[in-house]
Amino acid sequence: MNKEQLHKKMSEIDFPRDEVFAAIKGGIAKGRNAKKPRRKLTLKKVGLVSTVAASAFLASGLIFAPVSNVLAAVPLVGSLYEKFGLQIGYELLESDLITQLNQQATSNGVDITVTSAYYDGNVIGITFTAKGERVSLDAIGDKGPETGYNFHLFDGKEKNQWAGSMTQLTETEDGYAAAMEFYHPSANLPKDYTLPLTFTSVTGTKGIWKFDVPVEQIPSETIVTDAAGKLGDYSLVMESVVKGKATTFLNYQTTFPLDGAEDEIRISVFDNDENRLSKNHPEVLAAKEKSGFVEKKIRELFDSKINDQAKYLTLQPEIIRYEEDTVAVLDQTTPFIVESNRFDYSIKVNSVKQKGNKLILDYVVQNVNTDVIRADIIENFVEFIMLIKTEDIQRDAQGKLQMENMLDDRVRSTSVEVLGEGQIRYLSTFTIVEEFDVRDYSLTVPFGTLSANSPIKMEPIKVDLK
Repeated sequence: MNKEQLHKKMSEIDFPRDEVFAAIKGGIAKGRNAKKPRRKLTLKKVGLVSTVAASAFLASGLIFAPVSNVLAAVPLVGSLYEKFGLQIGYELLESDLITQLNQQATSNGVDITVTSAYYDGNVIGITFTAKGERVSLDAIGDKGPETGYNFHLFDGKEKNQWAGSMTQLTETEDGYAAAMEFYHPSANLPKDYTLPLTFTSVTGTKGIWKFDVPVEQIPSETIVTDAAGKLGDYSLVMESVVKGKATTFLNYQTTFPLDGAEDEIRISVFDNDENRLSKNHPEVLAAKEKSGFVEKKIRELFDSKINDQAKYLTLQPEIIRYEEDTVAVLDQTTPFIVESNRFDYSIKVNSVKQKGNKLILDYVVQNVNTDVIRADIIENFVEFIMLIKTEDIQRDAQGKLQMENMLDDRVRSTSVEVLGEGQIRYLSTFTIVEEFDVRDYSLTVPFGTLSANSPIKMEPIKVDLK
């Protein structure tokens, strides 16, 4: 079985992407009891995990392409792409489009060498090695991140950091090595570019290793198209397809009704041989309100190329509807109903009881189509029904909840028990460390988790490539 067949088989695996994306998005929006507000998208210091959380699930790093003879003279570089499973690097390696480098910097007895680089679309990738008596993964302990190294781009300020992914530092026959990929957040980069990169520690050894990594953008082909799809007040209009050597960009515009301004249209993309493009992430380049609608310009990166023989692409758009949490005070007579502000979902609260420092909530989830939304998604929904002191609820001038300012104030249930048969009934127990009065608290109910997991399919859109 050749590599193309392997990729096709992998793309046919039924991975629950929708549920994963929705669960991750919902979890981020709700803080998941995080201690800090969500920060701007920056470089995560974990092995081969994208700053877009879901991207790790979508990478094709499980398929290790054979090392080509192109870099036979520098086997270390070739083996890095094989070892780390970076899909873009694989494709460019086979096409002899990896630039070999030998930039070295020394600090505190440690040598770091940037050994290769590539620049396809708006993705820049590099590999590097680290050598020296002080370089040892055994020495990390609490001195360094999981990757074994720290770094920053440009001046180190958060606002100048790009999205990216990186592998862990791994021992090789010639020291230690790792690979990184960076994605530029704006629309365009110059064709010739220099990436300022500074390492600040390696396996716990601090220092300053500065590099200006030269890269030249690999030529791409742009196909202009106006293929479009529409469903009610939602629409998607294609603008162009950019075919890189190992990446693909789709540029398109979406239109939403005002009450769905925070909705999104998620697309899956296949070529005419049913090969699925590997998603990376979409980027909203611009958004504006026009004639009672919200228009967004989107550029979406796929970290796989379009087959040269492909005649057309098929886009399958799905509308993902957003709703912020619904808030309901507990100071009311039971039973009472908490209704979604936008959808038909609701919960019926049968009883609210206090036992010592515990609050026990008995409720039924209503108007959920269990043929569409799986049981584990409903369980995820009920696990993030939370308590908050009513006086701690914060809203902005437009009345929207300021969730990031409320993360430390909300209380998540310590246990959830399934009750009864024939209905979706639960018993959630909340533990509150201080003395409390039930009447002082409210519920935040994330009905948006349910709507995100019942997307509305639009008709497929055909995009001709020839």
